[in-house]
Amino acid sequence: MKVLSARQPRWNDVEHTSLNLLVTFEESKDTLGEMPFTASPKDPESHGRELFERATALEYGDIAEPSDETLKNTQRMKCSGLSALASSTITKLQGDLSTLQDSIALEMATEEELAQVPVVQAQLDLWRKYRVLLSRVETQAAFPRTIDWPQQPD
Repeated sequence: MKVLSARQPRWNDVEHTSLNLLVTFEESKDTLGEMPFTASPKDPESHGRELFERATALEYGDIAEPSDETLKNTQRMKCSGLSALASSTITKLQGDLSTLQDSIALEMATEEELAQVPVVQAQLDLWRKYRVLLSRVETQAAFPRTIDWPQQPD
């Protein structure tokens, strides 16, 4: 796609991995006119990568830092994804632990199963703690510009 104009570049994140611009493309100037466009160096389309390169060369003016609202939304989406992973892992570990406890209660546990109980319980506790710490991300003093992300358990 041929770029006719681009303006108002603004970073999407503090890491400066992508940016938004208002762009007019030759192919859609009459139907869509100027429209918001997100560009990144990893864009699957060549025009997205080109826009990112030209914007970072300051061809469209200085690049503004991301707004607090943009950062909040980005950080909340990241936190939501990490929380979903934690919840999924916790559910699996709870199921594993429940099965192990059943084998013990029914006096069917093998030595290997008995040895797994404290290991699975420790993993479960780590993932629960991680999920709680994720729930507190927004209460950090520098949120959303700086976040001390909790370490994900192995």
